[in-house]
Amino acid sequence: MDRRTLLLTLGIGIPASAVLGWGVSELMLRTMQGSAPERTSTMQQPIGSPFALTDHTGRRVTDASFAGTVRLVFFGFTHCPDICPTGLGYMAEVMDGLGDEAVKVRPLFISVDSGRDTPELLASYVTNFHPALIGLTGTEAEVAQVAKAFRTHYSKVPTGGDAYVMEHSASIYLLGPEGTLHGFLDTHEPVATAISKVRLALKDTGGKVSQLEKSSS
Repeated sequence: MDRRTLLLTLGIGIPASAVLGWGVSELMLRTMQGSAPERTSTMQQPIGSPFALTDHTGRRVTDASFAGTVRLVFFGFTHCPDICPTGLGYMAEVMDGLGDEAVKVRPLFISVDSGRDTPELLASYVTNFHPALIGLTGTEAEVAQVAKAFRTHYSKVPTGGDAYVMEHSASIYLLGPEGTLHGFLDTHEPVATAISKVRLALKDTGGKVSQLEKSSS
């Protein structure tokens, strides 16, 4: 049983206070497919700036905090029943498959659920997937700003009473060291394909020394 199957079997991402039925999951899947981020017609375009958020350790970070690294960016929320566990499990497999090169990659999980996803909750959530995964959250205004920076969309969908889910894109952004968009990872593709995409992005240094190389010299 692979990591993604195990996490889904264990119910990672399903809130303890509510059980979402199959019908809701199907609705979310259809919604995700129709709410993909706005695609640029040409890759290598700057994206994802500016933003300021709080990571799962409580540290304040900005887009500049990850400059010089390749970034895998995924929007979601900790109570997500299926899309997020699938996406994060896929990212974890990619990180494992990169071997020693993974140190140059930052996998980011940006929560669109500022009302529930505290740094503490994110910390307990992201560690279920991969030790390198960084959870990011913020106020409603901060989350709105980072979504704008990545040209993506999200919204709250009530499911009865006080319960709700969040509509969001299922795409995994691939950003190069200079913050340029190299494309997207697709969980329907073999992990080996995603690893190849990331390795191509790692080669694009723009002729500059990355922050990681500076810190190690």
